[in-house]
Amino acid sequence: MYGRHCRCLPLHVDFKELGWDDWIIAPLDYEAYHCEGVCDFPLRSHLEPTNHAIIQTLLNSMAPDAAPASCCVPARLSPISILYIDAANNVVYKQYEDMVVEACGCR
Repeated sequence: MYGRHCRCLPLHVDFKELGWDDWIIAPLDYEAYHCEGVCDFPLRSHLEPTNHAIIQTLLNSMAPDAAPASCCVPARLSPISILYIDAANNVVYKQYEDMVVEACGCR
């Protein structure tokens, strides 16, 4: 039962598998994580539910046809830095926002 609840799970991204290793210098891979699981009533506080999600989940528990359950989604994301070669063949170091799931929540 516990394994069904909203949680963060590993998601390994390998830029070579994506065919991006011809322009990405580093990192060659990273752990992005992803969110999975159900958001059922009562929502746990560590999932940082919005007020809307609390009401929606309550309605869903009382009448599943009236409202869908809230969704397990990224609640906090962090950036990664990438070194790559741009279209003009310049080496560029750039931080890309929202690339790693740090926490999941019910929304």
